[in-house]
Amino acid sequence: MPSSPIKITVLGSGTSMGVPTLSCHCRVCSSKDPRDNRLRPSILLSRHGQNVVIDTTPDFRQQALRAGIDRLDAILLTHGHADHILGFDDIRPYNIRQKAALPVYSSEETFHVLRRAFSYVFDNKPTLSTVPSVRLHVIDGAFEAAGMPFLPVPLVHGNMEVLGFRFGNAAYLTDFSSISPSSMALLENLDELIIDALRDMPHPMHQTVEQALSLIQQLKPKRAWFTHIAHDLSHAETNERLRKLGFLNVHLAYDGLELEVAPERSEAGFTAHRDARATQPPPPVGLENTELNKVKVFYSAREWHECYGASGRGSVLAIGNYDGIHLGHQAILRADVERAHESGAVATALTFDPAPLKLLRPEAAPLRLSTNEQRMEWFGAVGLESAVVLPFTHELSQLSPEDFVEKILVEQLCLKTVLVGENFRFGHAQAGNVKLLRELGQRNGFEVAIIPPVMYRGEIVSSTMIRRAIAAGDVATAGRLLGRPFVLSGEVVKGTGTGSKFTFPTLNLKADQELLPGRGVYITRTYFPGLLRSVRSVTNVGLRPTFNGTHLTVETHLLDVAPEGSPQRIEVRFWKRLREEKKFSSADELRGQIAKDIARAARFFSLLRRTRSQQGLFSAAVPLMPQP
Repeated sequence: MPSSPIKITVLGSGTSMGVPTLSCHCRVCSSKDPRDNRLRPSILLSRHGQNVVIDTTPDFRQQALRAGIDRLDAILLTHGHADHILGFDDIRPYNIRQKAALPVYSSEETFHVLRRAFSYVFDNKPTLSTVPSVRLHVIDGAFEAAGMPFLPVPLVHGNMEVLGFRFGNAAYLTDFSSISPSSMALLENLDELIIDALRDMPHPMHQTVEQALSLIQQLKPKRAWFTHIAHDLSHAETNERLRKLGFLNVHLAYDGLELEVAPERSEAGFTAHRDARATQPPPPVGLENTELNKVKVFYSAREWHECYGASGRGSVLAIGNYDGIHLGHQAILRADVERAHESGAVATALTFDPAPLKLLRPEAAPLRLSTNEQRMEWFGAVGLESAVVLPFTHELSQLSPEDFVEKILVEQLCLKTVLVGENFRFGHAQAGNVKLLRELGQRNGFEVAIIPPVMYRGEIVSSTMIRRAIAAGDVATAGRLLGRPFVLSGEVVKGTGTGSKFTFPTLNLKADQELLPGRGVYITRTYFPGLLRSVRSVTNVGLRPTFNGTHLTVETHLLDVAPEGSPQRIEVRFWKRLREEKKFSSADELRGQIAKDIARAARFFSLLRRTRSQQGLFSAAVPLMPQP
């Protein structure tokens, strides 16, 4: 009996809105594969006839019926978001049948949310109906529930602290964006790891596939399973991608998955690993710091051919400038990846540097939203295998549409399928259009796929639309169109010292990007190399008119404690504009206004955190409303 295993049943493996998502008809939401149907995230642990549930989701009743849970002995809650607690009232039948209150284990912060959301349970007022009967236990270390040993694993979920749990040789880590070295040390020698891996595109509150794989490589469990999966990831296709990447021990979890693990945690080397990790810097988590899913970049079509030509795989090709990689771009690139997976071809993007207008009509060329390095990172994030960055030269601009297709796309890039938008133009003087491309496809044996545009409030999402919003200071709208916050990255440079002397200390950013937001004060988050968590900040973009400034600067004041040392580079993500820049009559007046700006930003972050804690108002779907 003491060595009886713990049985794990995955009750739900989906996001806060589940999959299929209401009103969505994407390929995963419409999939016939039952493993693509995902209820909200929860697991059941069973041993010696006793059952423990981690999180009571809004789907809890359905999950309990489906899993045949006839008794319930304890509940563990990871945090207080709606998709993890709103099924709490459905525990009442177990109270009635078992004639006992159920023990619930979590943090004091989660219990604060639970008491507010289910006040009728805790207000001790008379009631004519039944209410859940529970005993709340605040977790302050290792504990036992229903005869099973649990070790809490602190995690960070955007702004908030949440809990994962280790039980024997398994761990369950749902809903988190970063993890500390001390928590990593609690996860040595795992047989089974169930881990948050929302999608490929970054999210401020969740792990991407790439980030999850990075952690798996560090922790080295025998097997790992992704959970909290968005409708971006097809079960079968993603498992196949993981296999091709060499992650044979990593799979997507699915509702109904059953595993068994030993209840006794393996201690071999645990203390030594923990002590060693305590002295190491935090592991890199961001896209810019990992080699996983990094796209192979070629700077000529011939280089691509030398690498892939002999394989016979051919290419599925998406052609464009891809400045910013906005929601419209993402739709084309995802379609590229999907078709490449189906055919075994190389998912490839073809782009140009510099952008054609920079060479042909520099006076009309728009300011760039992103750097070439950022474009390559995002190509990798959506799952592309390769990218060809053609140097745009006068010689290239003179190629006729026919020569561009036949000499570059067909001969060098072994084209099987090309994906373009409805208004795609190509070749000298942009003489080629979609009609001609289809004719050339019939002649040369490749398919042409037209991807419809993504619309936002009746307008086609475009880089031009995003530039307009950013230039006007409307970074919130820009973020919606990009599917993530607008970012400025670059070196930290020495300023004039005015801020430290007269107002508030700032970090002065020399941005890599060409386009800056309109002059004003913004709520931002600042990221530092090697730091797992972002820092709340307020950023001014402007001329510093109070001090008669003459050139545009980007100055960021940190609301939280800055990392030790002097950072050489930072990344600033823009969430909301607070006000326009203006000239004040004195440094004292400016100082007072900045204090008000900081207070407004702090309230913004605080309100957002409270709202999410109480109502779970965040979405794991794409397109995504940016969230700090």
